[in-house]
Amino acid sequence: MKRKLPVAACKAVNAIDDLNACNITEYAEYNRGIDEVAEQMKQDIICSESVYDKSKKTFYVSNSGDDANDGLSPETAWKTLDKINDANSVCENCNILFERGGLWRGMIKVPYSGITYSAYGVGMKPRFYGSRRNYADPSLWQKSEYENVWYTTECTKNVGMIAINHSDVIGKYDEIMCYRHVVGLDDYEGPWQLNKEFDFYGHLDEEITYLYCDKGNPGDVYDSIELGEFFTLVSPTKNATRDLVFDNLYIKFVGAHGIAGLGGRENVTVQNCLFCYLGGSILDGHLGKRVSGFGNAVEVYGSCNGYYVNGNWIYQIYDTAITHQCSSGPRDCHMNDVEYVGNLCELCHWSIEYYNNPSGGGHRTVSNVNVHHNVVRRGGYGWGSRGRAKGAALFNSFTLTPETTNFVNNTNIYDGCAGGIIRFIEGGDRKIINVNNTYIQKRDGYLGQAYGDWHTFDDAQKKILEVCREQNARFFYEGE
Repeated sequence: MKRKLPVAACKAVNAIDDLNACNITEYAEYNRGIDEVAEQMKQDIICSESVYDKSKKTFYVSNSGDDANDGLSPETAWKTLDKINDANSVCENCNILFERGGLWRGMIKVPYSGITYSAYGVGMKPRFYGSRRNYADPSLWQKSEYENVWYTTECTKNVGMIAINHSDVIGKYDEIMCYRHVVGLDDYEGPWQLNKEFDFYGHLDEEITYLYCDKGNPGDVYDSIELGEFFTLVSPTKNATRDLVFDNLYIKFVGAHGIAGLGGRENVTVQNCLFCYLGGSILDGHLGKRVSGFGNAVEVYGSCNGYYVNGNWIYQIYDTAITHQCSSGPRDCHMNDVEYVGNLCELCHWSIEYYNNPSGGGHRTVSNVNVHHNVVRRGGYGWGSRGRAKGAALFNSFTLTPETTNFVNNTNIYDGCAGGIIRFIEGGDRKIINVNNTYIQKRDGYLGQAYGDWHTFDDAQKKILEVCREQNARFFYEGE
């Protein structure tokens, strides 16, 4: 029996097919069409109805609730994430519904299999912030020994981002994101070198974050200060191994990942969600160093059997919007039945990423992956790509195992990247089936990196045929 897609993803499939059926040949007209499709996707995702099995036991959570309640109705809702993270309070195969319009700070730790997280009520999707408080409080900041440099110790180590005066306007792409500095990168050595407004440094070993502010105490100067603290916002515990659904959540402000830790799980669905302004903490020890940032919206690291990410709006992510990946070993890693449909990804460094690198050892396989009818735009132009935009990609691999079968990249719109649209490495990457995709890039830009070489976009039809082996691709030169 075919799995049912969420309504927003179904509408995206139809809208993209309708646009392509017009057989448009001019960039300006097709670009207007993409704008219309993207705007409709946004509205469909924002307005998506909650999807959960009403026959299951259901718990309710509200900002006006009380953890002393039983949680079994909107009138007797619980209040905190601590309560729903408590394995003694919830049960397997239940629903946990958050009141729309509410805001929770901290982590969700999924205690059991069979749990669906969704929303109830009316209004904005329930918001989840990795920033544990609004740091626009002068009591949280102290003046350091360095001129105009302030610090807070009320945070985790390795803070990855600071957001200043953010609005709650969904889809506002130009919010103020501070400039992170990293010891060992670009000749940076320590907080004494911070010298411009919005410069900051999150210490990797101590729970302290420094921020430059020449107007006085940042807690007085700014209306809101949100820290992307060093943790993943939503992740399963060891007892949550299968049948997990994350529906209609709005996830923002965390230094690591939005939803992750899903490796080894079966039948995981992420749908109708919003993700934005995530990532930036340092992946300590990566390649033997302490300088590489990271942070994805939705991630599987390791094996999966049933991983469905459909009908989500994801923008301004430090690293990747959606990924299934595995590199380190030795370990067996089998990725089967992966589906990404009807997602809108914008201003991410890497938008759709995939790899299962066999060089680490162990038996690696990838099978039955379908990436289709997604709109992926403006890669490398977001806050997370500062200083590294040329390495961005929209459809991005770091090597698939040669044991890759039935991996289809179909009817996606890849619209502009500061780096390249694609990155293929070797092995199983050559087995990807590319069908009916649309590629848009500046004439003097890059199709991308493939099998050791960079390929320009100036002769797009020939390059797409040679590199992607895709005969029926659409392509447009941006602005022409």
